[in-house]
Amino acid sequence: MHQYEEGLANISKLKPCPVKVTIHTGKMLKDLTQVAKSSPDKIEPIIIAILGSEQYVANGDLRVKAFENAGKDSLKAWFVTVKSIADVVKLHVDLNIHGSINPLKMVDAVRYLEKHNVVPSIDKRYAELAKKTLHPKVRLAWDEFLNEVCEKYPNVDLPIHVMEQITEFSTEKEQLDATVVILDTMRNLKSNKFVFPAPPALEVILSSLIQGNKEKDMIIFEPETDPGEEWGKPNKKEAENLIRGSPYNSLVHCKCGRDMLLDTKTRKVSNVELDSKNDIVKLEDGDGQPLFVLPPKYLKFLEPEEGQPLRAIQVNGPKELEKFAKSLKPNTSFKMVIITAK
Repeated sequence: MHQYEEGLANISKLKPCPVKVTIHTGKMLKDLTQVAKSSPDKIEPIIIAILGSEQYVANGDLRVKAFENAGKDSLKAWFVTVKSIADVVKLHVDLNIHGSINPLKMVDAVRYLEKHNVVPSIDKRYAELAKKTLHPKVRLAWDEFLNEVCEKYPNVDLPIHVMEQITEFSTEKEQLDATVVILDTMRNLKSNKFVFPAPPALEVILSSLIQGNKEKDMIIFEPETDPGEEWGKPNKKEAENLIRGSPYNSLVHCKCGRDMLLDTKTRKVSNVELDSKNDIVKLEDGDGQPLFVLPPKYLKFLEPEEGQPLRAIQVNGPKELEKFAKSLKPNTSFKMVIITAK
């Protein structure tokens, strides 16, 4: 047990903890600064670890910044004496374990303590995460992203399961690809709340990056209405939730009024036009280059074998078709798909 003594801390003498595991946002600092200016006595004392002649902030670095911004020279504190710099970090971790934790910084703390032969009292998941490899470029991308969102959102939380998913990928490229997918998803949030997908949803989003699952998934979004009813406007929230929970490299077919197809990787939306018999699908994204797609039954029929030649000809009338037939060698076998004018 630590023995605490109450006192007044001189801000100019305080040093930061070597490793800080908490997440603080710009709004948190702004709000706390206002309180420090108007009602400083309402702010809880910080905790300072004394190591020899040095004073380290074990808990309350945001409060220290707020008092500095408010033009204050000192603030109330609880002082506790420690024996080593590792004790400072351990005390910081112990005091903040139930706060908003940055798992990347927690991994730093675990490795720091292990280097000093100190066993941290933390969730075993952090200890397991510390054993895994996170490539430097990936770490930098996450650090920069957290700095970005901490200035944008009032509250930010990075759940440990997100980093557990990232470290499931071994190579730098795989981790970077997974990071891009997740960060793109988060940057497209339209809510004021910053919330990462839950583990099942995150697994779906990353499923296209898993080895052996490179094909695009087709997800059909169709309202539950009577076939005879006209369904004009899509339920925007329902559609957004579906897209947000879809694999990154997938196609979402929205059958709501006007048929649309969304590529979740490129974010490109195409209009879908079907002919009367559903024989040909036309995708048009507005760039003047429509794409025509044959139904699977025709593609399977045409499936060529390796080495078979492929020819495309246009026939205008029975005589040209007869001429084409005569040009073939005897006993020639070939497949034809006929596209006729409407």
